[in-house]
Amino acid sequence: MLSLSIALKVSATIFLALFPVVNPVGTALILTGITSGTDPQIWKAMSGRIAAYSFLVLISFYLFGSLILQLFGITIPIVQVSGGLVLAVMGWQMLNGSSGDSHSTNGGAQDPGASIVGKTFYPFTFPITVGPGGLAVAMTVGAHVQRGTSMGLAERLGGVAGTFAMCAAVYLCYANLQYINEKIPPAAVKAISKMLAFFVICIGVQILWEGIQALKG
Repeated sequence: MLSLSIALKVSATIFLALFPVVNPVGTALILTGITSGTDPQIWKAMSGRIAAYSFLVLISFYLFGSLILQLFGITIPIVQVSGGLVLAVMGWQMLNGSSGDSHSTNGGAQDPGASIVGKTFYPFTFPITVGPGGLAVAMTVGAHVQRGTSMGLAERLGGVAGTFAMCAAVYLCYANLQYINEKIPPAAVKAISKMLAFFVICIGVQILWEGIQALKG
């Protein structure tokens, strides 16, 4: 029962941390203009592949982020401080109307001479859907997983479930671009984006503070 509680807690934590960073609703609305004229069936199939690629990227950094840190000789508190700073700055830019890191390459995604199907991974998956902020969140949450214990297994399973739920939300939003565009007015999208930006700042500051406390200890 304790393991289930831990798994649910980690699942909710990673989902809530990733949601404002990935921002599937806002990103879907941005993609509406980029993918205009694309056959709906083709785009729906691409949405599934984008969600699958996003899951593989995020879960790799969640599960193996610690090994990557060991390879480069980086400690977890440093990742917390750095990741917290990245998220806080990104949230501040979003709050003040600057485009997020994952949306900064949208212009490059509008090359009319390239096949849209060939853009499934780059740039639609990375960095438009999963940018540096998402990778920082996955790696930072994964760095807290306890290795070699039943509790650690529950945490890993919870992280996988939360990441899967996030990518399922990406698929639902991307596959229904037309519906979202019709039902959500631009003013509402802007308001939602601002609220999400504030939570990105809060999450970033929390991660930064935890890193500072760990360095002090």
